[in-house]
Amino acid sequence: MSEGTAGRRARPRLALALSVVLLGACAYLVVGQVLAARASSSLRSATSVPARTPAATTRSGTASQPPAAGTGGGTAATSPSSAGSAASGTAATDQGTPAPNGQYTTEAGTTATIASLRGEPVLVWFVAGGCASCAASIPAVAAHLAEIRATGVRVLTLGLYGDFSTGGKGVASLLAFGRSAAGSTVERPGWSWGMASRQLSVAYDPFGVPDVYVLIGPHGTLRYRNSAPVSTMRQLLAAARRVRQRLTVATEAATSVPCC
Repeated sequence: MSEGTAGRRARPRLALALSVVLLGACAYLVVGQVLAARASSSLRSATSVPARTPAATTRSGTASQPPAAGTGGGTAATSPSSAGSAASGTAATDQGTPAPNGQYTTEAGTTATIASLRGEPVLVWFVAGGCASCAASIPAVAAHLAEIRATGVRVLTLGLYGDFSTGGKGVASLLAFGRSAAGSTVERPGWSWGMASRQLSVAYDPFGVPDVYVLIGPHGTLRYRNSAPVSTMRQLLAAARRVRQRLTVATEAATSVPCC
């Protein structure tokens, strides 16, 4: 076979080999561009998501941060949606904002509402299983229950929706969590337990951060909100006394008879 014939036969093979190499290079470039685009998109998404409230750290063992010094007296709040302010550790004193209504399951397995609590002030406190600050706050509330009750305030501890089973089974689990933290001291007059409905949890704790509480006056208005009673008990008791004083003044004004 002549050299010319061999050269002609080798040319198609060489062209095919070159084509394969070029196709491989193109594919490599395309794949690299796609991966780079995805990485860039992921980076943008990660940097654009706002910082989440400290729910995860609270449940994993770090207690909620108490309010900064001087915030115990609270700042004015204008709407129920400001309930989330407690999640960030900022206390708030409300000027008579109506308390959102919602259902919860009682220890007896019946359904009750926040509106049905009108007539006496109530501390509504949302907790979750595995919440370290909740576990620390339960014995703190138990230790100060007599002081809280002396102001006329009753305590209603509610399990956050989604953290326990619904209905009576969830209440039983919640009570078991309370007993594990403070023994039988959690079962006393003036301290009740229940499971919040989804609507109720979202209305008062939209971020799902446990250990948030609100103080509701006897006429169904929000008077104080904060978090982590173990760290804010002094402020909580002061707010409860203010509610008591307000109620006393209103009662005296209503029953006073003008002198001749």
